[in-house]
Amino acid sequence: MNQKLVLSVWTAILFAGSSLLAQEADVALGRYLPPEKDSVIEIFKCGDKYCGKTVCIKDNAYPEKEKDKGVPGTPYLDHNNEDPKLRNRPNLGMVFITGFDYVGEGLYKNGKIYNPRDGKTYCGKFTSLEGGNRLDLKGTLCSITFIGKTNNWVKLGNMSIDDARWDCTFKAKK
Repeated sequence: MNQKLVLSVWTAILFAGSSLLAQEADVALGRYLPPEKDSVIEIFKCGDKYCGKTVCIKDNAYPEKEKDKGVPGTPYLDHNNEDPKLRNRPNLGMVFITGFDYVGEGLYKNGKIYNPRDGKTYCGKFTSLEGGNRLDLKGTLCSITFIGKTNNWVKLGNMSIDDARWDCTFKAKK
C-alpha cells in the first residue's frame, strides 16, 4: 500500500513540474517587433518545439528603385534563397525560425534561423526576458558558433499596425 502511495505522490510531483516548465516555456509565445521595426514576427509552438514566422511586413512591396529584385509594387519574395525553387515564395507568412527547444531559465536552443535578406540559414538561440516582453535572438554561423549577431525584439504590445502600410496575414484585405 505504501509503495502505491509513494508512486502516486512522485507521479503528481513530476506532472506538476513538467506542467510548470511548459507554462514557463510558453511565455515567449506572441508577436514581436525586430529592431528594424519593419515587420512583426510571431513565435508559436510547432509540435514540441518553438518556431517563428513573419505575420506583418511594413511597406510590403518592391520600390521602383529595386527593379532588379522584383516587380515594383508587388509583395517581397524570397529572391535571395539559395534554392531557386523557393525564390518565388512570399516573405509574408514565411516560417523562418524552426526547431527551437526550451532548455529552461528562458533559454531556447538548437534551432535554425533563415534570413531572407541574405538567403542563408544560421544556427541560433533566443532568450525570453522581462516575462516574455523581450527576446534576445542570436544567430551564428553553424560551423563557428562564436561568430554571430544578436537582435533584441520587443513584444508588439500597444503599437498600432492599423495603417495601410502594414500588410498582415491576420488583417482583412481591403
